[in-house]
Amino acid sequence: MRVDRRSFVRSLAGGFPAIHVLGSKDSRGEEPAPGRAPAKDEPLRVRIWCERTAPKAVYPDDVDGALAGHLGRGDGIELARSQIGDPQAGLSDALLDRTDVLIWWGHLRHDDLPDDRAAAVARRVQEGRLGFVALYASCCSKPFKELMKTSCQPGGWREDGRPEHVSVKAPDHPIARGIAPFTIPRTDMYCEPFAVPKPEAVVFVSSWEKGETLRSGLTWTVGEGRVAYLRTGPDGYPVLFHPSVRRAVSNSALWAGRRC
Repeated sequence: MRVDRRSFVRSLAGGFPAIHVLGSKDSRGEEPAPGRAPAKDEPLRVRIWCERTAPKAVYPDDVDGALAGHLGRGDGIELARSQIGDPQAGLSDALLDRTDVLIWWGHLRHDDLPDDRAAAVARRVQEGRLGFVALYASCCSKPFKELMKTSCQPGGWREDGRPEHVSVKAPDHPIARGIAPFTIPRTDMYCEPFAVPKPEAVVFVSSWEKGETLRSGLTWTVGEGRVAYLRTGPDGYPVLFHPSVRRAVSNSALWAGRRC
């Protein structure tokens, strides 16, 4: 069932965790051990998943297209795209087994994802077969909540197109590499308390002019897998074209794939 924007906002207002990678061989012809990245001389297989519900006026080729246009230029990255309308929501076992890092963008159709596909993603992350990068409202997606074991809801929400000021709290973390504090001119707002487990690292913190703050760049190790969350990226504003946001996403993919 499609969840409209109004219903999604109401849901946020209520408040506020070993198998070899199949088909991938290292330089010795052996499959990578659980929790270990592919060999450095192999491409990192990154798959971008989204609902493809973004306004065409903002994202002409939707969110996955905007991200692919940047990530696809990175050396050592083999890029693929999936969407909820594909067979098995673009997350068949065969496709997941050919993926090292899954970048997830969801917003309005969390409930439409089949439970077995969410479980397949979470299981591979926990077993070290898959890194997971959740963007924006993907904190409320089924795979992310399964990994965190909490509601994962921010304490509040406001969609008013005001600036977001992003500070770098862990400048030495690989996800922050090449990123200085920056401002997104127009976006929406999430605020604390953010109902997630204590992160290993708080890389970014966002603030807004009315005093709200949110830990907006977080990392965890869940089982044998790496998980990152980046708050930036609403579909109503061209945030994913911002150079610092793009750098944070690509850094997160490399980190989740154990390339840095």
